Amino acid sequence: MPADTAVATNEVKKASHSAFDNAQGQLFGIIMTAFGISILHAAGLITGQAAGLSFVIAYATGLDFGPVFFVVNLPFYALALARIGWRFTLRSLLAVTSISVLTTLAPQAIRYDVLHPYVAAVLAGFCIGIGVIGLFRHGSSGGGVGILAYYIQEKTGFRAGWLQAMFDVVIFAMAVFVIDGKAVLASMLGAAVLNAFVAFNHRTDWYVAR
Repeated sequence: MPADTAVATNEVKKASHSAFDNAQGQLFGIIMTAFGISILHAAGLITGQAAGLSFVIAYATGLDFGPVFFVVNLPFYALALARIGWRFTLRSLLAVTSISVLTTLAPQAIRYDVLHPYVAAVLAGFCIGIGVIGLFRHGSSGGGVGILAYYIQEKTGFRAGWLQAMFDVVIFAMAVFVIDGKAVLASMLGAAVLNAFVAFNHRTDWYVAR
């Protein structure tokens, strides 16, 4: 084996996440995602993907977002288990459960006196976006469409952010029946920020460690 090939092979073997790496990365992803969702909820906005569907259901029924988010994600675990593996499935289940709990508890710990809807949407988009990337990079997801997007990107290279954007079109079409037009527009801005951030920054060719 040529020396340069041997060195490259050894570098790839060494570049792997430890259990601690994955744990801290998941914790960061969970907290940032939950924080972003708490901002949206406080501003009366929504986002896309499974969280967006959960928002629509919660606003329409008066139910708490956290439990709805947990239930909406349940069907996607079958795909994760069948196509991606049990480690990813368990990590995603842990992430979704934690996000559900944290978003339910958030109003008791965080209050927003002033929250402009467009500022809230953009800030939440970045927070959830970096949270989603943190989960993806450490073998997990925030559930729902994120699981499907992760699987398709890993198998085909089609960007996760673009797939999520397609699903969002459906979510926002439903949202017009539960929140006012200005809130829908602000929410669309936030979702665009989130999806663009994930699409441009979560690329398998940029990473060595797995």
